[in-house]
Amino acid sequence: MKSIQSERMKILIVDDHPLLRASLRECLGWHSARFEIVGESGDSENAWQAVTQLEPDLIVMDLELPGEGGLSLTRRIRTAFPRSKILILTAHDDGRKINNALEAGARGYVLKTCSSEELISAVEAVAVGQIYLSPAVSTVIVRDHQRQLKEGDELLSPRELETLKQIAGGLTTKEIAFAQKVSPKTVETHRLNLMTKLQINTVAGLTKYAIRERLIAL
Repeated sequence: MKSIQSERMKILIVDDHPLLRASLRECLGWHSARFEIVGESGDSENAWQAVTQLEPDLIVMDLELPGEGGLSLTRRIRTAFPRSKILILTAHDDGRKINNALEAGARGYVLKTCSSEELISAVEAVAVGQIYLSPAVSTVIVRDHQRQLKEGDELLSPRELETLKQIAGGLTTKEIAFAQKVSPKTVETHRLNLMTKLQINTVAGLTKYAIRERLIAL
């Protein structure tokens, strides 16, 4: 396994703005002798070719690229070259884009408004296997999560929420009906409403949702 302490880290820069690429080359090269800029690309196709030829340790990449786009390219690279780590550097602070990038395999997400010091910190963190998010990005993720929790609470009635917790706790329909002092048919109606509102089709999915939203303790 390579160590950034003993070997220079091969970095590929992918952005469609030549001026930004030049700034990144200067920033990364000037701040650390451990970084070696091995190439740069302005579109997804050239970026893919560069990755296959150079197999960089780390790719600093924008989401908005001519061609298939940074998100799709991230998935392709991570599938074919899992050793290459990807740091997204973009102007987008939309929660959905952030989550999509992380799910695609990006190991970091930094906004283009960041300082050179933060960029260096992000590169170094991602290089050693950590996940790095700009403070502003972390704020967006927390805010979106809190909003989803609030919407979830408002979406479900108190009885539906109680039923969800009991389903996730492993109780059968008859056991839930006994606990709530209602008929099994009423419990089945609550379960159907839960699946419809949450767009979840299985009991296992409801359980995972309850655990993820911390409605029950593991």
